[in-house]
Amino acid sequence: MTIDFNKGIDGWTAGVADYHDGTEPTETGAGWSKLPVPFTGMGYYMRSHNNSDDVFTYAKRQFSGFVPNAKYNLTIEMSYVTSASNGCMGVGGARGEAVFMVGAAIDFEPKLVKGSDGRYVLNFDHGDQGNSGKQGKVLGRQGIDGLECDGTAYGKATRKSDEVIPVQADMDGKFWIVLGTDSAFEGTNDLYLTGAVVNVKPQ
Repeated sequence: MTIDFNKGIDGWTAGVADYHDGTEPTETGAGWSKLPVPFTGMGYYMRSHNNSDDVFTYAKRQFSGFVPNAKYNLTIEMSYVTSASNGCMGVGGARGEAVFMVGAAIDFEPKLVKGSDGRYVLNFDHGDQGNSGKQGKVLGRQGIDGLECDGTAYGKATRKSDEVIPVQADMDGKFWIVLGTDSAFEGTNDLYLTGAVVNVKPQ
């Protein structure tokens, strides 16, 4: 299953999670946007400023056409354009190394809920920064070697994981895909998602 954001973002919804009242992300934004020079085409632009030392910035969409109630094993690879270089400085961690690319699959709609500790989280286990969860797997770190630390140059990268995500389609043969970043970098991070490949195999 191929996702190509150059063709549009219909059906996708963006959001942020993992924060308390008073530490919610600022400078948030998302939308279909032209890719920065030297790239051409369009991408899904996402931005947030991390005020909680741990923010999950994501896009979600439901996909259909699967066998109702059937179980599948998924792996995900995600492509994006970023100005985050490896080997630079950053508060809470460097932007290149402290922002993790995450792919997830679940059979119910991902929603923001308030936990018993007052923290706003998603209602599934997407992991925690560099650690994979049950339904979300870390695909790699955001940074690209060779870019400038001032964020003026952009590069394109693909991150993937062989960690399997088990998911069961619902009674209508549908499940949800989530693509995002889990950040310990205490600053503003933005990037352009260009697409993803979701490998779906019956269990």
